[in-house]
Amino acid sequence: MKKYYYIYMAISFGILAFFGVHSAVSVPETYSESENRYLEKYPSISLPKIVSGEFQEKFELAFSDQFIERDNWIKLSTCVEKMLGYQEISDVYLGKEHYYFARNTQEMIDQKQYSKNLHYVEHLGTLAAGKTSLMLVPSPATVLSDKLPEHAPYYDAADMYRMADILLESTGNINIRSELATAKKEGQVYFKTDHHWTLRGAYAGYCAFCKSAQLEAKDYAYFKPKKVTKDFYGTMYSRVLDANAVPDVMYAAQNIPQAEVESDGKKGQGVYDVQKLKQKDKYAYFFGGNYGEMRIRTGKNQKNLLLFKDSFANSFLPFLLEDYGEITVIDLRYYRNSVQKLLQEKSYDQILVLYEMSNFAQEKNLYKLIY
Repeated sequence: MKKYYYIYMAISFGILAFFGVHSAVSVPETYSESENRYLEKYPSISLPKIVSGEFQEKFELAFSDQFIERDNWIKLSTCVEKMLGYQEISDVYLGKEHYYFARNTQEMIDQKQYSKNLHYVEHLGTLAAGKTSLMLVPSPATVLSDKLPEHAPYYDAADMYRMADILLESTGNINIRSELATAKKEGQVYFKTDHHWTLRGAYAGYCAFCKSAQLEAKDYAYFKPKKVTKDFYGTMYSRVLDANAVPDVMYAAQNIPQAEVESDGKKGQGVYDVQKLKQKDKYAYFFGGNYGEMRIRTGKNQKNLLLFKDSFANSFLPFLLEDYGEITVIDLRYYRNSVQKLLQEKSYDQILVLYEMSNFAQEKNLYKLIY
């Protein structure tokens, strides 16, 4: 019996050694199409890095990212864990009806950072009182709680809205939960495989903004939504690579004005970048992705909007092209100029800060609003 045990151990060690050596010496991959992110590279060897532990930490991350046939191993791991009854894999809840939700518990929300970010937005509101609004889009599982696994913990969105109501005085707090609750009765408001809202979800946000900004919201049918792809596998799917995943259908508003789009000082592809439908990250179809600064001009009127945002705003923006002749879009993650100077250069009719709620709570770039 002991003999077979040693043979088993030798074979297991040999397999691991083979994959380990192969991963370490092969040409490293730089980008993961399935995960839509850049992969860790092996660090250079230096004594200070080894002593501090930095080398070991980065080597471990790189080894994990560069492991041979990594995607296939993730698929196999997910399959085995599902067979064992797991309903949470790689910080993703396996929800009902093929929904995947990022695990965002109350303990994972940085309350201090959330409070800081609300104060940054309020400072912006004091500079443009009556014109500034904050729209926090609740995470999918807070709206689709009935699709979560039984007893799966999640953060309290209602409590976070209450905190915003308390801290925001000069800034309007647009609570869109009622609009989303109504919209989900009519169709899908969040993607099943991705963390973003669908076009119908973004339309609910548009209706809530129109109410706040005293604009007349047009009917959903007015925009003539069109199916642009039926095989969208998003960020949540990429974490688990579940063989049983059902792809999402993605729609886009078609009845919108022609617009000139300038992205980081260069002429952009327009409102929709059809080429992005050929890649893994099909959500980049909206404006081609994220940029530090975008200027969208329709010439419909003299009204202008300043929008600070994360990627949730990308599918929301086309609905507003009828209402604003120019929209300036700032993504603070990539914006390197002064926000205060931007505010001094032009008077805006409306300023909107739009973020997904859990993203907003952990965002470390909102301090730029006060500089």
